[in-house]
Amino acid sequence: MKLIRGKYLFADITDEKNGILTDGAVLVDGEKIAEVGSYSDLKQRFPQAEELGGEKDLVMPGVIDAHTHGRGLSYIQKGIPFDYLENCIFSWMGAVDLPADLNAQLMAVRHIRNGSTMMNMIDNLPLFDGKVLDRAKTTVENYGKTGIRCAYAPGIKDVNALANDDEAFYETLPPHLQKTVHDMVFFDKTAAQDYFVEAFRGMRNSLHSDMTNIILGPTWAHGCTDVFYEKLRRLSEEYGGLPMHIHTLQTPYQREYGERKYGKSLLAHMKDCGIVDEHLVLGHAVYLKESDMELLGEAHASVTHHPSCNLLMRNGIAPVWHMLKHGVNVALGIDEKQLADDEDVLEELRMIYALHRVPDYDMAHTPALTPFQVLAMGTTNAARTVGLDGKLGKLQKGQLADLIVVDTHHMTEDPWAAPDADIRSLFIHRAQGRFVKDVIINGEIVMRDRKLTKIDVDGLYGEVRAYMEHAWRKDPTQYQLDMREVREYYHKWVEGKVQISDDVFYQVNAR
Repeated sequence: MKLIRGKYLFADITDEKNGILTDGAVLVDGEKIAEVGSYSDLKQRFPQAEELGGEKDLVMPGVIDAHTHGRGLSYIQKGIPFDYLENCIFSWMGAVDLPADLNAQLMAVRHIRNGSTMMNMIDNLPLFDGKVLDRAKTTVENYGKTGIRCAYAPGIKDVNALANDDEAFYETLPPHLQKTVHDMVFFDKTAAQDYFVEAFRGMRNSLHSDMTNIILGPTWAHGCTDVFYEKLRRLSEEYGGLPMHIHTLQTPYQREYGERKYGKSLLAHMKDCGIVDEHLVLGHAVYLKESDMELLGEAHASVTHHPSCNLLMRNGIAPVWHMLKHGVNVALGIDEKQLADDEDVLEELRMIYALHRVPDYDMAHTPALTPFQVLAMGTTNAARTVGLDGKLGKLQKGQLADLIVVDTHHMTEDPWAAPDADIRSLFIHRAQGRFVKDVIINGEIVMRDRKLTKIDVDGLYGEVRAYMEHAWRKDPTQYQLDMREVREYYHKWVEGKVQISDDVFYQVNAR
């Protein structure tokens, strides 16, 4: 047994009045929480329990990153700057990447050391790759070596893999570029769909476990045909209703494409296809309409919010306050593009809190987000998106023992804070990942006193450096040069298609 003590316990973030305990403790027995109560009582009754935390620490559920892609080295570290998604896609193609084992271990380390106990990896699978199951197995096994809990969400695109309206765009390219991208545009869609269904079943049946939830991750909403949506819906039902996580309306170009192709919003079309339900999770969702939010709220669907990514990628600011008003479940996602480029989930919670403190003309009906709401996005709300609602996100008897111990010194004693200051407010404003002392996942200590217990981090870093020094190419390949040229044609292709609207959810400035 383990007894984790804290001056503050964020026991139930859904209970704004009574959810914080003082001088409390969590008793962990095996992989679950056995009791939560006063430290003195639990210490007296369980004197032999291994003790963590202390009288000046904060204990809370581990933060869940509900949207990432599992790349241990960021694009910034590889020398590729961020820009509009439609620009970056062409820069990312052909970039050097780590092998699956090093990617998984490094990404897990970056999460654990910042207080994240679970991550959802969305994996865009290459088409018709006979080794895809082996790669997934390697990824999942190497997450397991670090002790992190994960969801793994594979997906493909069966249309628009290159660009919106990719077949028409293809016709604008010169012959040498058509040759380069031909197989991205023209392939057997039925075979691709069936390939994914077979691959997913193989992953779900062989890799799903108590520590790894295999869920659906079709790459993006404008990259799915109606036939593929139907196969995905049936696949979700086959396994009792799996979460389906899909990038949707990340950019204005995606919104324009949906409305032009379907004569309605992309989300309204997804509803027509039967996939807008409580299992649906939208990544980004920056360009939702009010009617889209109503659909999501009525369906009890979810959105993952990636504030740093949306800023760095010039996507915009997702109208989170309005989503919450309509009953949409909103969860934290980092998307490998956190502002400090280090997967600090605590700083990302602060980013959510700060980003949505925008001015409005109606002070009474558009309040800023509260620390309480933001903390929920990283815990209980995120648990819903990965299929673990009611099992994770609270310090509560019977829930899985995923929790973190945070040193409050820099929050409350650097140099002083009012004794009656709200600890949630102090946490949101001042906490950083480097303040996390201990991390417990599934009842196991995976970081103690800032040292990871299951993996040699220095050794891992050495392997990463050695691999990249060997694999790194100073000069771009011909494929990369071709894709840079394709990008210039794409600029011409989309020019003038998106009209800037002054009908906005958030007023950020005025001309």
